[in-house]
Formats: sequence, C-alpha cells, structure tokens
Amino acid sequence: MGRAMSEVSAGLRRVISVITARTGLHYYTDKPALLEKIIAARMAALGCRGYLDYLEHLNDEALGDAEWRELESAITIGETFFFRYAEQFRALETTILPELLSRLRAMRMLRIWSVGCANGAEPYSVAIVLRHLLERRGEDGWTIEILGTDISTRALDQARQAEFGWWALRDLTPRQRAEWFVPVVEGRTWRLKECYRQMVRFRHANIMDLPHGRGPVGPFDLVLCRNVLIYFDPVQVARLVREMAQRMTAGGWMLVGHSEPMEQFENFMQPVRLPGTMAFRTRERGDAPIAPRTPASRGGLVSAPPTLPRPARTVRHVSPSSSVPQAVADPAREGGREAGILRTIRQLADSGAPRRAVGMCREYLRRAPMAVGVYFMLGILLLALGEHEGAVEGFRRVIYLRRGHVMARCYLAHLLEGTGAAEDARRLRAQARELAMCLSATHVLEGGGGLTAGGLLRILQDKENHDAGLLAALPDIASGLS
Repeated sequence: MGRAMSEVSAGLRRVISVITARTGLHYYTDKPALLEKIIAARMAALGCRGYLDYLEHLNDEALGDAEWRELESAITIGETFFFRYAEQFRALETTILPELLSRLRAMRMLRIWSVGCANGAEPYSVAIVLRHLLERRGEDGWTIEILGTDISTRALDQARQAEFGWWALRDLTPRQRAEWFVPVVEGRTWRLKECYRQMVRFRHANIMDLPHGRGPVGPFDLVLCRNVLIYFDPVQVARLVREMAQRMTAGGWMLVGHSEPMEQFENFMQPVRLPGTMAFRTRERGDAPIAPRTPASRGGLVSAPPTLPRPARTVRHVSPSSSVPQAVADPAREGGREAGILRTIRQLADSGAPRRAVGMCREYLRRAPMAVGVYFMLGILLLALGEHEGAVEGFRRVIYLRRGHVMARCYLAHLLEGTGAAEDARRLRAQARELAMCLSATHVLEGGGGLTAGGLLRILQDKENHDAGLLAALPDIASGLS
C-alpha cells in the first residue's frame, strides 16, 4: 500500500500541491509515492538540497520554465498507438469527416485539434484517414490544419520525429505499415511518410491555461480529447470542457475517451450516438443531431478494424479454480520488481522485438509464477502476435490468480468469441460487468490503460447495442502497465 498524503512530509506535500495546481493532474493527489520518485530524480539532477530548494528552482524566473518542461514530461504518459479505439476512427471515416467535408466544401478549410496528443499517433492517424478520404472523394485544394498539443516536450519531440516502434504500430497490417511508413531499422522502427507528416503540426500547450485565455484559440471543426480529463477533478473538468467548446465552430464535432465524464460534455454539447461510440457536437440553433450513417462499402481504411486470425481449433473455456494461490511474502518488494520488468518488456516490444519480450515474460514467470501483471502483458503480446491459444492461457492465469481482474475477462471474452465460444464469451462479459458495477465509476481498472469502471460499462453497453467489436474499443494496455 502507498502512503496517504497525510503521511508525507510537509515539503513534499507543498511540491505536489504546486504541481497539481499547474498541471491539473488530480490523479496524483492520493498517490504521493509515484510523484515522490519523480521529484527525487529531478532534485538529484539539479543538485537541490531539499523540497524548498526545488520549489525555489521551479519559481526561478530564468531557470524555472526549463525545469517545468522536464518535470511535466516526466509525470505524463506519452505513449499511445495508431488507430486507438478503432470504432471511433470508423466513425471519423464514415460519418464525422464526410459531414465536415460536405458542409465546409465552399470554404475548403478544415481545422482539427488533438488535445494531449502524446507521441503523435492520434493526429497522424487522423491525417491518414483524412488524406485517403479526400482522394476517394476526388477533392483537392483544401487547407488542412491538424494541431497536436501536449504538456510534455519530450512527447512532442518524439511526435515531430514521427518514428515509431512495433508496439505503436501493432494494430496495423503489414500492408498498411508498408503503405504509410518507411522502415528506419528493419523490423524495429518505422517513420511516417512525409505526405502525412506535413499535414500535422505540434506545439506545447497546457490545457490548464485555457481558462486564462492562453493556448490554442481555434475555432476548430473537430476536437479529439481522449483520455485526457480522466486525471482531473470534476470542477476542473467542467471549466475545461466549456473552454474547449468555446473554441469550436458551430456544429463542430468532439470525440472523447470512454472513461471521460460524459455528463460534463452533455452540459455544453449535444451527444450523438454512433455505432460503437459516442460523439458530441456544439449546439447550433435549428440543428438536429445527425443520424449515424452505415458505411456504404467495406473498402474504407478503418471500416473494419484490424482483426487477428482465429486459432486452428476451438479453445474451451475452463472456469478458474476457487483455490487462488496466496500472495508472495513481501508484496511491496515483488511489486517493485514486477513494475521494473514490465517497463523493460514494453521497451523490448516497442523496439521491434516482441518475441524477445514474450521470452522475457516467460523467463520471469518461471521465477515469479504469481506475477499477475506479467501474465497479463504476456497475454497482450501473444494476442498482438496472433498466438491466440497462448493468449487465452495467459488471461486465464490472470483470472486464476486475481479473480477480480476485470480487464482479463474482457480480453478473454474477445478471444473466445473469435473461436465461436459465444456462450463462454457472454458469461465472461457478464462477470466483467458485475465486477465493474461493484466499483466506483471513476475507479481506474488494473491493466486498463486509464480506463475507468464507468468507461468500461459504456463500452459493454455499446457492444450490446451495436454489436461493436469489444477489442477495438478497449484502450492502450501498455500505459496501464507502467
């Protein structure tokens, strides 16, 4: 168990208070141990004698800004992957972008903002969809402005470089990877082609500056704010949603993450139900919501998200045993080791060595057979590699060791559904729903990459209403394993 805020020193409390006031990352207020390590590393790098010395450095007129950039880069998660939440990119390709292109044809100008763009995968994914959509429609002469902003200068540097490892491209088929990227180091890293790179520009911005009149001013026709506001408190969320809505054109669109507080968006924008997801539009007098459109053909880029081949034989679901092994003797020490090995495994996978990452998982599990997070990562890696039977066993082991693990049930349900075991899949989804309903709506699910219990319940509801692919809607798991 981590220490409560009341148990940390007054100096550390003051530093954390200053950080949360500037960044809005309310997520850290009850997790001081996470910030303490980052702050200690920055203090050591600067040679600070204590917390007050570090605060003076942050407030220094000449040196403070540079240190804030370093600190902000250290405390934010800068990873995501291309076409994350495939259902939303399907909505972009089939409904949202076509509506904007038709409505704005006379002006031939389209402005898009990716808030919290991290390594750039999100705005670059939009650029790929938009360029191909314009080509299919035979339209040219458009002025396209896609802006990606983030608080992390480190993430923005990576985004501008536009070089990505296997992990960030894991949902792409070999054909798509060859069409949109050029290899830098064969089998390990790829660079996005220039025709897509030149459509996107990046700049540093802190979303907390919006209420003070700073940051991008717009107006934007489309805003993507996905998995950004889940780290903020409700009062801040309401202010920021209002500020973003005011920077949008009349009838503009917004896409948000499944775990975002939807009620805050509904206060300022009109919800539009689309297959597998929810979008929002700024209100315009006399306007009615646009009805979702069914894709006319299957030839689109994301009309069908990348699917993995089914295993050769059906995998039978076995209910987990009721006798769960006991926890290790020193959970804190083992938890620290597991977090370290998971970081190394992720780095291996992203460097284009997923097979070595799988081998490291298995080697570690031989020495620590109850490492739930490593079993979960093994399942994710094998799923991405198309080794479904191994992935099934990995997720089963997670459930065996931790019966309340919601995300393992979701991924196992997806795999079993792909083999035709629909009843077992349905049962697992029902169990996941029941477990999620027992948690607070804002509870961040283990292995969910920031997905909350409330967000998962919305995904499961969409699955029932629209037969949406469950896996396509689930988040980037990697960020939840750091």
